[in-house]
Amino acid sequence: MVVAFVVAHAWENRIQAPREYSNECSICHHGGHGQVSEIAPIFGRVGPIAQTPAGHHYLVDVLLYGLDGSITAGGAHYNNSMPSFHRLSDDEIARILTFVASQEMPSGAPTFTAADIAAGRAHPMSATDVLQERQKLDLQTPVQ
Repeated sequence: MVVAFVVAHAWENRIQAPREYSNECSICHHGGHGQVSEIAPIFGRVGPIAQTPAGHHYLVDVLLYGLDGSITAGGAHYNNSMPSFHRLSDDEIARILTFVASQEMPSGAPTFTAADIAAGRAHPMSATDVLQERQKLDLQTPVQ
């Protein structure tokens, strides 16, 4: 019975995640590939960033609190604002991040859990604070 529940839950997440991504993220991120000089691409970038604990934490903060300011991503410069998605549930954010992390990553894509998101909510920040977190992370492990 427990195995059936776990399999059913995993299947439900697999179906929900692309729909949630499409509803919440795809329009701005242009299907995950971004728009030159406007919106940074996320497919193929989020998974590698999330491979480290600091990168994983940073990505949770981006979804919860937004990101405001100038960044470099994929070798291009962007100066835009990403809104906060704190209104979404912990499960929704975890599914979206896991889905995006798995795109264009052949294997070993990191996963996010509702507990990861709940932990991020415990330490509120501003979108500018998230930019500073990115800048510090970029000094340790380039966030490209």
